[in-house]
Amino acid sequence: MHVLVVHSEPRFFREVKALLAQQEAEGAYLPNLNGLRLQLEAQFPDLIVLEQCCLAAGGEQFGVAFDHDPRLPVIFLTSADSKRISAGEERNRLAELLVHLQSQGERTRSAQVIQVGQMRIHAGRMRVTLGDGWIKLPPIQFRILRHLALNANGVVSHHDLASAVWGAEPADDETKRDLIKVHIVQLRRTLGPLFKNYIQAVRGQGYVLVDPESEE
Repeated sequence: MHVLVVHSEPRFFREVKALLAQQEAEGAYLPNLNGLRLQLEAQFPDLIVLEQCCLAAGGEQFGVAFDHDPRLPVIFLTSADSKRISAGEERNRLAELLVHLQSQGERTRSAQVIQVGQMRIHAGRMRVTLGDGWIKLPPIQFRILRHLALNANGVVSHHDLASAVWGAEPADDETKRDLIKVHIVQLRRTLGPLFKNYIQAVRGQGYVLVDPESEE
């Protein structure tokens, strides 16, 4: 489980980090929401712990997280909440909540496996099983592959892929098309020679994910 803590006090994160370690969870820290987009690209969280005063200063940035996952759980903290957790008064409740969310996350991840031929895409873990091995993909490559897998055997346009990756961002279609092409090349390279042909280009339309060995 990966938890992103957005809090104005680094000391608060250091205190919570020990609690996360007890739950075998990983943590990342931001002092405000200005660097949220880059953090999401580096690793998308299973949970965000957010100090409310940070939200007041960067609400527009916060919306980016829900472009990628509208069901992302968030714990909002007031200044009083932060003080109680730091003092140990609310740590047990926070620990119980983390255990619950982790359990829910495991069940969700087990249901979020998409299989196409010998390729299995694990949405919750952001990794791909290729035959007997597996790889962990960078966030953009994973979102491209997952969206193709959700529409396996059907052509997905450059525009739809770009929307799945970046949301409704202001950029012209030609720019998005070029970016998608670059990431597709990188994705095929990452998948390796045995699996790169799962992604096929359809000239003038987009891309399709298929099982090359299927007779259909």
